Amino acid sequence: MELTKALRISPGQIVAFVGAGGKSASIRRLIEELTPQTPVLITTTTKLALDQTDLAVRHLILRSKANVSLFPALLHEHSSVIVTGERWSEEPKWTAPPEALLADLLPLAAASGAVVLVEADGARGCSLKAPAEHEPVIPKVVDLVVPVIGLDVIGQKLEDDLVYRPELVRALLEHRKDHILLPADVAGILTHRNGSLKAVPQSAQVRVILNKAETQKAEEQGREIAELSLETGSIGSVILAHVRQADPVVEVHGRTAGIILAAGGSQRFGRPKLLEVWNGEAIIRRSVRAARDARLDPIVVVLGADERAVREAIGQIPVQITTNSDWAEGQSSSVRAGLKMLASNVDGAVFLLADMPLVDADLVRTLVETHRKSLEPIVAPWTGERWGNPVLFDRATFEALSKIRGDEGGRALYKMYCVETVPGGQSAMLDIDTPDDLDMIRGR
Repeated sequence: MELTKALRISPGQIVAFVGAGGKSASIRRLIEELTPQTPVLITTTTKLALDQTDLAVRHLILRSKANVSLFPALLHEHSSVIVTGERWSEEPKWTAPPEALLADLLPLAAASGAVVLVEADGARGCSLKAPAEHEPVIPKVVDLVVPVIGLDVIGQKLEDDLVYRPELVRALLEHRKDHILLPADVAGILTHRNGSLKAVPQSAQVRVILNKAETQKAEEQGREIAELSLETGSIGSVILAHVRQADPVVEVHGRTAGIILAAGGSQRFGRPKLLEVWNGEAIIRRSVRAARDARLDPIVVVLGADERAVREAIGQIPVQITTNSDWAEGQSSSVRAGLKMLASNVDGAVFLLADMPLVDADLVRTLVETHRKSLEPIVAPWTGERWGNPVLFDRATFEALSKIRGDEGGRALYKMYCVETVPGGQSAMLDIDTPDDLDMIRGR
């Protein structure tokens, strides 16, 4: 998977990179992926090595407002432009452009349809850092902040050469000098308000790159860091990658919600079917348990007909419940009700039909794990003859999902988006519409 897709970058976005372990390599990778189709502006709020001007086709030293006015034309003429201040007298580096000029330039470039990439701090080639008092310098107009950390720091001593300013890292983690760095330590830096989240604008998203995921062990460590980091709502996703190679992304870990559609009126069944007991529990509880065991978060249950009784059957299981008063209009009304419950930091949702008691956590996990590796808009079970349930929808489809009407549900989007398939057995096909359906499932 390309880094552009994993970071969900689109034309007109302003992206700032902070941290250590692959910022410049990530920027270089994005330039290669985006150009020449999308123009790219590269700049810094710190300093850049002199040879980093080779990132772009054109280099411009920003000296005046007249220079700023040139950029719509420059970005039309050149696929990539790097902007710096004057050469620094103390080291072979370029300084940052003047802050006031940069404040004018960034939104102008974004409005021109460019992707703007900003290197917002330095790390001298190390893999882990904590910011000093004066950094990072992140412009307020930034849409996305990307902290970067190199996974090769795991297992190294805190004072190792891979750690930049180890005394600052130690102060944040409150560890002794000879501490061996663990995945929990990296997650601690990522989620600390004076660590990777320092100076992030309130309106900006945060998506992390864990670089150098080059071995199975590094991937396992990255997954542990991702799980710990996503416990805070401030981080949108964690990307496991090796940014120096083509198609660098291994996996994208984001929040996947579960939306259980349980609002129907059971007309064909003749009584509330979700209250029927199978294998010792109400059918509605089996659907909730499948979502919980697959670690979907949050889990939203959409109720409608028989709301009070179904709510009582769910009991004290910690889920979010919403009522769809328009349930008689069809399944799409419950889809919309569930989507309204999701926060902006949710990257996907698995929609489960509450009347499919054979669906288990293994199938749900397969959907989630497949989506992590591809980030395709829709992931669905397929038998070779027909589609099944549950189905995972990426957040890229949420707007279209919210516009569906009637009883067709999300399947109306299958002709609009790419659908990635996972093997679907009988559990993904069997739902309960009539008492005979339930008797058949009980006899299995």
